[in-house]
Amino acid sequence: MAAGRRIRFTAVLVGVVLALTGFSSHGGSSGKSKGGGGGCSSSKSKRSTRTHTSSNNSTPSGTASARSKEPARAAVVTCAGAGRPQAVIQVTSLVGTERTVTVPLKFAGERGVDLDSTSVRVTLKGREAKTVTVPMGRPDKAAEILRCEIGRID
Repeated sequence: MAAGRRIRFTAVLVGVVLALTGFSSHGGSSGKSKGGGGGCSSSKSKRSTRTHTSSNNSTPSGTASARSKEPARAAVVTCAGAGRPQAVIQVTSLVGTERTVTVPLKFAGERGVDLDSTSVRVTLKGREAKTVTVPMGRPDKAAEILRCEIGRID
């Protein structure tokens, strides 16, 4: 009986670690973006791409960015798609004081072609996280969106 509990505990612990580092178990592919280690994941059913830091690096969620001067990190919660002309992102402050940051967001189609881009300004208290809805500037392109990418946060 104790061995069963140990296996169950280990499985739960592995799931928590994978969730905290940004890996996904709901399908799609995982791998590295051009700048770093960790797992970005995407799922065609949810049409989302998770990008855990600005500059589209895939630093695992829950760790500080390699660039210590970045004021915040952002992740795509839900990407735009057919019938959904907006993305939902979560922005988290990496500094201890209140700050307004600008988060650029690209909406990409096939082969990574940018179909739309916008940015949103978010005011965060120290170490605060906020979920923000970002509408597309060209909602007529929503059905063609396959991926959302967060740029460098200022």
